[in-house]
Amino acid sequence: MTKMKRMAALTCVLCLLLSLTGCGKLQISREIAKVNGRIVTKAEYMYYLENVKQQMLSESGATDAENFWEAEIDGEKASEAAKKKALEEMLRVEMACIKAEEKGLTVSEDELKQIRATVKATDSASKAQVDSVKEMTGLSDDGLISVFTKTALASAYATDLNQNDPEALTPSKEEIAAAYEQEYVHVKHILISNTENTTATDEAEGEATTMPAEEYTAQQKELAESVLQKAKAGEDFDRLVQTYGEDPGMESTPEGYTFTKGQMVAAFESASYALEVGAISDLVETEYGWHIIKRYKLPTSGTSYDEAVQTLTSSLAQDKYNAILDSYKSEMTIEIHQNVIDGVKVD
Repeated sequence: MTKMKRMAALTCVLCLLLSLTGCGKLQISREIAKVNGRIVTKAEYMYYLENVKQQMLSESGATDAENFWEAEIDGEKASEAAKKKALEEMLRVEMACIKAEEKGLTVSEDELKQIRATVKATDSASKAQVDSVKEMTGLSDDGLISVFTKTALASAYATDLNQNDPEALTPSKEEIAAAYEQEYVHVKHILISNTENTTATDEAEGEATTMPAEEYTAQQKELAESVLQKAKAGEDFDRLVQTYGEDPGMESTPEGYTFTKGQMVAAFESASYALEVGAISDLVETEYGWHIIKRYKLPTSGTSYDEAVQTLTSSLAQDKYNAILDSYKSEMTIEIHQNVIDGVKVD
């Protein structure tokens, strides 16, 4: 029921000298921003935009990308939210690079060699992946090397900051606990499968026969409605899970699922978050069948808890790092060509 992720990017037109450690080469590309006089190209921006798109689609569980970008998120069209987030990420990398250079930090020669080797890879799989990114972003080899080098330098700045001022990036136990309560849910569910190829045994003939899909679906939904009535009437939920549940994950997660947004299929996730602790959902239909979901208190120990705390610690540390970078805007000269950003299409 967990979901996976994906990747992409787009185009270019003007002239600039990309001057970051190990890659001061001429590239033709349209300017989209300047940070302390350092030009950032549209092609670079598209690289960040495609990564943001991948992240947003993955977190939402959307299967129809076109309609997703037209939909609204917190009162703003998803496509515009993605463009703003990509701009923020691009500016943060530029500012981190400036701060890194002020501290005398550099990208090591070994890292530069690895970056060049990645971009110039000749094996078919790696080359196809790099070519795809270049085609979708409009980045040349040198442009892609520059982006990777910038992100490596920004990472070196983050590492230096963490080593010299770890408290600035370390979330408190209280912050982690609050985020855990707000962002995670813990549920158990009864899955009644709608799989069409279920086989029944004809005892008279001793042979296996396949039930027609429509008949099987109707039978399973009727069963799901019956089990839902039992659950709503107060029958022991764990016993109902054991008796009727068809989720293969029950064996590995007998205590249920502890998760945050973007980890389950959309309908299951939405229904889980909508429940109060102790409440039972109506039938929730997904591609797997019908779910009857009950929400429980969040665990305070165990593997799921430890994994959640680890994830939240990293996420909150990233938020703190982003806030530090954003604070640098007041001391830097930043020019944005909004007309170029407005002309970017998200699809």
